Amino acid sequence: MMALFDVPPFSWWRQHRAQKRAREVSKHVKRLLATHRDIMESDKVAAAQKAIAEFDAVRRGTIEEIGEGMDRLDHACAKLFPSPKHAQWREAIEIGLVAAVVAWGGIRTFFLQPFKIPTGSMQPTLYGVHIEPMRPDEKVPMWPVRLVEKALFGRSYVEAICEKDGELEFISEYKQPIGPMVFPKTVLTIGGRDYRIDIDLENFRKAQQQLNLQEGRKFQRDEPIVRCTVSTGDHIFVDKVTYNFRRPRRGEIFVFETRDLVGTRGEFYIKRLAGVGGDVMQIKEPQLFVNGILASEPGFARVMTLKDGYHGYTNPSYSALYLRSPEDSFAVKKDNYFALGDNSANSADSRWFGAVPHANLVGRSMFLYWPFSRRSGLTN
Repeated sequence: MMALFDVPPFSWWRQHRAQKRAREVSKHVKRLLATHRDIMESDKVAAAQKAIAEFDAVRRGTIEEIGEGMDRLDHACAKLFPSPKHAQWREAIEIGLVAAVVAWGGIRTFFLQPFKIPTGSMQPTLYGVHIEPMRPDEKVPMWPVRLVEKALFGRSYVEAICEKDGELEFISEYKQPIGPMVFPKTVLTIGGRDYRIDIDLENFRKAQQQLNLQEGRKFQRDEPIVRCTVSTGDHIFVDKVTYNFRRPRRGEIFVFETRDLVGTRGEFYIKRLAGVGGDVMQIKEPQLFVNGILASEPGFARVMTLKDGYHGYTNPSYSALYLRSPEDSFAVKKDNYFALGDNSANSADSRWFGAVPHANLVGRSMFLYWPFSRRSGLTN
């Protein structure tokens, strides 16, 4: 019998490690085959299965047998699963992309979140999708110019020319599928012919009077039906960190969730924070009063100037629940906030749904990053 001291030191450990490594290699090659099976020829699939079976037969053997088996399996895999060109570059790029996605996900979740302004309730501070008629002497530019304007300023051009005499009979919606996406359009039926324009029906209705496109209007052949520009809504970054360290302040533009707020549409709203817990709100057109004192923060003062597109604050006499007259007041409860849009006459805000609970807050508007305009930069 071999004496205990005749056994090579740690040979059992090396044997165990070799068998464990062989088991991991076998699993890896099996996963590789499962990944490529649907694009491999049947004879190559059979060859791969044979190579795996031969390796499995020796992977519980001695260290030498396992080493020889790995060499044979490696040689077989090199033939059956050739490495793509520039594999190292591809791997580095894939790792970089994954890291970027993970990093952006962390930034978006905990620090900055991008939002698109959906409506005009904050105009002219921030714009949602807006439509402007073109001047009669203004021409639609060539496609290279349109491409640049779309990329830089989010502006696109819409033009439709009447092909025969008739009147505007119907206005309807058409959803055009392109691959997995759907693009809503507005359909104008004139003289029995349909004209599809690249404006969704909701935004078309808002601009219908401005575009002079009421049903019954008559058109002549070669007359422009619609000639306008459509500008995308402002894209902003929302700071999700600050409110974890301090309370929201009057005058800040903030984003909040609409859950449990009666009559709201959409998942998120953006407004100006007009009142905090304990404040008493009152509107006497065009002025806003907080605790009986005229609001003095720069954002409110700008709205009340009645200049540069601002029209002051209004008492909504229709459908609103609060501040419907100059005599009405609203007391903001603790841990709640009163939200008002800068475009007061066209803003569904706390005058309709009441105060916003602290739990609904997402963060404060921080930076307008696209499209490029005089509004670009820090938002206030």
